[in-house]
Amino acid sequence: MATKFENALDTIKDAIVDFSQLNVRTFVGTIKVTVGATGDPDWDDLMKTAISNGDIKLAASTTLRIDGDADLFVDNDKLTSELRQAHNDAVTAGQEARAAILNLISNRIQELIK
Repeated sequence: MATKFENALDTIKDAIVDFSQLNVRTFVGTIKVTVGATGDPDWDDLMKTAISNGDIKLAASTTLRIDGDADLFVDNDKLTSELRQAHNDAVTAGQEARAAILNLISNRIQELIK
C-alpha cells in the first residue's frame, strides 16, 4: 500500500513532467464548426474537425523545455506581424503561468518544512 509520502512524490513527479515542456502552436486558416451553448468549443474536437474538414496551416510553433532547449518554427509566408505578436504573447503567458505555479509549489514546500 502506498504511503502518503509516496503519493505526494507521484503527484510532484506528474507535475514536473507536465511543466517540463511548453508548447505553443499558432494556426491560420478556416474551420467551420458549430459552437455549443457555452460558447467554448472543445479544443481537441475542434482540431480533429480542422484536420479532417478544415483548411488550416501551422504558422508558428514554439517548444520550450525545462532544461533551456527550444525549438521554433515560423512559416514566414503565413505569419503576419500581428500573428507573430499573438504567438509571442502566448509563449510569454505560458512561461509566466508556469513560473507562478512553480513558485506557489516551492513556497508551499518551504512552508511545510519550516
